[in-house]
Amino acid sequence: MTEYNLTAYLIIMGFSLVCACLLFAFSVRKRQVLPAGKAFPLGMCVLVLAPVFGILGAKLFYFIFRLFYLIEMGAGEYWLSLRTEELSYYGGIAGVTLSVSLAAAVFRLSPKQTLNSFAAAGALLATAARFAECCLFPTGLGTYLENPLPFPLAVNVVYSEDYSESILAVYMFEGFFSLAAFVLSLVHRKEPHRFIRTLFYLCLPQIILESLRTDTIDILLLHAEQLVCYLFVQGVLVWYAFANGRHRFSSWIPAVTGLVVCGFTVVEEFMLEGKILVGGDVVPRWITYTAMAAGLVAIAVAEHRADRRFVSQSL
Repeated sequence: MTEYNLTAYLIIMGFSLVCACLLFAFSVRKRQVLPAGKAFPLGMCVLVLAPVFGILGAKLFYFIFRLFYLIEMGAGEYWLSLRTEELSYYGGIAGVTLSVSLAAAVFRLSPKQTLNSFAAAGALLATAARFAECCLFPTGLGTYLENPLPFPLAVNVVYSEDYSESILAVYMFEGFFSLAAFVLSLVHRKEPHRFIRTLFYLCLPQIILESLRTDTIDILLLHAEQLVCYLFVQGVLVWYAFANGRHRFSSWIPAVTGLVVCGFTVVEEFMLEGKILVGGDVVPRWITYTAMAAGLVAIAVAEHRADRRFVSQSL
């Protein structure tokens, strides 16, 4: 789709939210967090709260990221608008997470157990949000390609019989990675930290995908949501260090891995901007992105090993 259709986007998101809340209610019932008769009301509570706090979180994060710009342009008008290009995706995730926590408080449930039950439903909603960006052209797209690629790898814009352009469909990659996080959350439904790990694997791929997007929230050379995702990922790795024994050097290896990868990522971002040259030449982008992806794989391996160690110590 190569047009902006907010109505279609909202319909998709509304339907997806209903499906996510039904899945959440089923998960709560399955995990025996609540009696069967109260699981559905909990899901309906999230259905009401999630859009409110999701939009509020998305606008609040964007406002913080672009504070001076919005004050100059008129902050009052910003809060009364619903322009999707002025929303933070991960701010929306934070808002939805808050809504689930508030629903847990209303029903006097453990926030941890409730969020663990919501993990797969949240990943499903995140997946729908990414794929639905096909309705918000040119949101979620990347660089223009010299050699056309078929959908879903790229979006091909046809201007005439003789001229068309192929644009990398980053939102499709984001959707597939979110779908993978959803599947992993379903498979590992008995994980003691299911919600944290699901969110971890929603954030991890975004460190590279945010670099591919052209509509990022930028502060100078910094991609704001890329930074948010990295800080969350690194925070989880540091948590593992404390949980697995903070006095052991081996417990800190995942966190150190995250810091090293961060250092390389900063260098790689400067390489992509052409500010770091090798032999006087710009490094081909595919090499830089391959190196960036390898670093994220290293973080994933480190997190997996840290989690296995945590689980073995808990038995």
